[in-house]
Formats: sequence, C-alpha cells, structure tokens
Amino acid sequence: MNRRPSRTKLADVAAEAGVSISTVSRVFSNPERLSPETVRNVREVAMRLRFTPNPMARALIMGDAPYLGVVVPDISNPYMTTLLKAAQSSSRRRGIGVFVADTDDATEVERSMCEQFARQTRGILLCAPRMSVSHIREIAEMVPVVLVNRPVDGLTCVYTDSTSSIGELVDRLCDLGHEKIAYLPGPTSSWANKVRTRTVADRVRKRGASVVKLGATSARHEDGVKAAREVSEQGASAVVAFDDVLAAGLIEGFRQLNLSVPHDVSVVGHDNVLAGLVQPGLTTIEGRSARVAQLAVDRLLAESDPDAGTEPEHLGVGTEVVWRASVAEPRRE
Repeated sequence: MNRRPSRTKLADVAAEAGVSISTVSRVFSNPERLSPETVRNVREVAMRLRFTPNPMARALIMGDAPYLGVVVPDISNPYMTTLLKAAQSSSRRRGIGVFVADTDDATEVERSMCEQFARQTRGILLCAPRMSVSHIREIAEMVPVVLVNRPVDGLTCVYTDSTSSIGELVDRLCDLGHEKIAYLPGPTSSWANKVRTRTVADRVRKRGASVVKLGATSARHEDGVKAAREVSEQGASAVVAFDDVLAAGLIEGFRQLNLSVPHDVSVVGHDNVLAGLVQPGLTTIEGRSARVAQLAVDRLLAESDPDAGTEPEHLGVGTEVVWRASVAEPRRE
C-alpha cells in the first residue's frame, strides 16, 4: 500500500534554517521585518524542502486566526444561548468567525474540545467551565483564554455579579413575611451556583429567617418540576431558584400539585431569559449575558494580539432585580 508523503511543516523549515517557527512565518507574511540574509536563507531552505505556506497555520502562529472558540456547558440553557448569540454578533462585526462546542456538562469533553480549539483558533471563550483550575491553566498555556463565570487567579474572567441583587430579593421576601425560604441549586460543579448558594443562605440567616436546603440539580426544567414536591413537604413559603429554567419548572410543578404561585408559594429566578414564557410573570434577576459576552470577546481579541500587552483582570457585570407577579406575602392559615 502506497503512503502519501508527509507534508513539510513550518517546524521542519525552521529546524533546517536554524531559526524560530515565527521567523519562518514572517518570511512569508512580513519579510520586511527581517534581514535580507534571513529571508533569503529561509526561502532557499523552503524551496529545497518543497514547503508550501499554509495560511491557517501562519495565522495561528501570528495570533490572527480568523476564528474564536466558544465552549459552553449546555447550549440549550437560555442564558448560554443568549451569551453565544451575543458573542457571535460581537465577533462577526470584527470579521472573526466562531467555533462552538457544547460539552453537556462533561469535564472530559470540555478539556478535549479546548485542546482541539487550541490548534484551530486564536483564543477560547471558556464559559462556566467544570474543569479543575490546573486543567484550565494547562489550556491557557496553549492558547489565550478568557473565562466566563469562573474566576481563576492570573486569567481574565468576565462574570455576572448578582450578589447585591440576590440580597435585594431575599430582603423583599423577608419584608413580605416569609420565614422559611428555600434555595434550589444548579449543578454542583458550577462556580455561580456555589456563590448563589452562599449568598442566599447568608442573607436569609442575617434576616433571621430559616434556609431550606434542597437537593442538587442539573438546572433542567424537569428538575424544577420534581423539586416542587420537596419544597411543599419542607414547608417553605418561597423559593429562590438558581436560574429561570429551574424557576419555570417549579411553577409547573406547583401547578401539578394544585398549588398557586404566588398565592401558595413565591418563586424567583435568575437571568431574565424566560420573561414571556412563564405565567405568572417571573420575578428574576437581569443577568446581562449579552454584555458579559461583549466584554469577554473584547478581552479575548485583545489578549490574542501579541502586541497588545494586556493584563489579566476579573470584570464583574452588575445586575438588577426585575419585579413581576411571582412574589407575594406568604399565605396565612
């Protein structure tokens, strides 16, 4: 069986000419930045080795590949869908395409897709990653990375900062007379879930009310439907859900139990991505995912520019409560 001869690579030419890979790339893109002797030497070696420049490989080395990678844990989640559309729009205005990977909340898939994108793109927007910090750092050593909703020291992160809005929600529930408030969590590996769990519990206790601990979920609608019975059995009069998807599931679950929102139980969500799909209107927190995506893309393009000299930073995007009809005073027996 005949084998196709292997194609000469930039690294082969660099090794033979005694220069760096980036120098070989510049010979075929910006030769004016090099000495005539270097250009002549590299071109002679390239001709002898029958090397043909690969535009995509050159772009990756020079940091101007025409694509960004966006990795999300669950593309069906409305928050991630909104964020992704905003990231695509922001990139498209700059003439940059987007490769998208949905990891289905699997760390192995997440790491594999990041390694693949590191070879194909100029940078990765890593959204709510489930990988360990050490694995995230490994990816960041291969390609520029900007994180979304997962701060890691030494890497740029853009995140939804809803701490004050959650406090405002809890205060309102307590002011209305709710004394037993539940928190319905999202995925246990989610940084945002950990922050919201802690914030809700601390604020509820500060107000002298009690916190009901509910079981972990995958933040899917059916999880909210199932959790409604647990809320009822625990006797909580209000529920703060990790996101709007769970909150919508709770409302449906209470309906199946012949319980009314907000007459029998108050429900609040997070993200403001299902405003027109839930009845009664869902009180929630505006997550500003489009703004998060815009800032993240801006920073990723800056950090993928070798001459930009940007420093990593954590950028919190503020939120606000959107008051609708799913909150009321607790029912009095």
